[in-house]
Amino acid sequence: MQTQFLLSQNDVPTQWYNVQADLPEPLPPTLHPVTLKPAGPSDLEPIFPMDLILQEVSQERYIDIPHEVREILQLWRPTPLYRAVRLEQALGTPAKIFYKYEGTSPTGSHKPNTSV
Repeated sequence: MQTQFLLSQNDVPTQWYNVQADLPEPLPPTLHPVTLKPAGPSDLEPIFPMDLILQEVSQERYIDIPHEVREILQLWRPTPLYRAVRLEQALGTPAKIFYKYEGTSPTGSHKPNTSV
C-alpha cells in the first residue's frame, strides 16, 4: 500500500483556495488595536504588502499564486503527503488519514513558507 505521495513540479497548484468564499457568513473584520473599529487597508499597510492585504479581504474562491512565489517555493516544495495507515487502524476508522511533514525544508522549519 502506498503511504507517501509527492507531487511533480508540473502538478504544483497555481492558485490558493480561499475558504472565505464558502463560509455561510463573512468573517468578522480585523479590528484596529487602538480604535477597536474595523481596520482598513491604510491601517494594515505599515506591516503588510498591499497584495497580501487584497488577498486577506478577497471573497474570490481561488487566488492566483504569483509566478515568482511558485518558483521560490519549488526549491523545497512540495513536501510529501503521507498516509497514516497505522493511525487509521488504531482508530478503527474507514477514513483515509493523510498528513504533511513540513520539517523537510532546508531550514527544518515552516517559517520560510511564511516569509516567501
